[in-house]
Amino acid sequence: MMKIISLLIFSASYLLSGGFWTLTGVTKANIYVVNQISYLDPQTIILSKQKMNDILLKNGIKTQAQDSPTLMLELQDIEDDETHYIYIKLALGEEVQTFRKNQDKTFALTYQGTDFIDVDRTEIDNEVLESVDFLLSQFIEQFEDDKD
Repeated sequence: MMKIISLLIFSASYLLSGGFWTLTGVTKANIYVVNQISYLDPQTIILSKQKMNDILLKNGIKTQAQDSPTLMLELQDIEDDETHYIYIKLALGEEVQTFRKNQDKTFALTYQGTDFIDVDRTEIDNEVLESVDFLLSQFIEQFEDDKD
């Protein structure tokens, strides 16, 4: 179990350290949430979606638009004895055209941010919402940097 946790931490730090994500030209995105935490309050998911929607609209990104990239929030839990670890991923996926000879179109992640937290089960809802705020602030920071 500790090997998995170590691998997740290493992967998250590796992905966050690279600056190869791009949000240049993003003007719209659809919101999608994948919750794999059975004991998470459904209201937390609703609040997370609302936060995502509000932040996107506030920064000029339209939501609920046809043929848009998808901004996905994924929540996973890992239990180890009495500690709960939560792995949260915010990713933007969209169809892109490659520079290959035949210029294939493919689905690609053009942004990804992750957070890995350990929480007490009684505080999970608050901690998840704080993590969502953190990941959204990173997303918007990248969005602002790419606009310049």
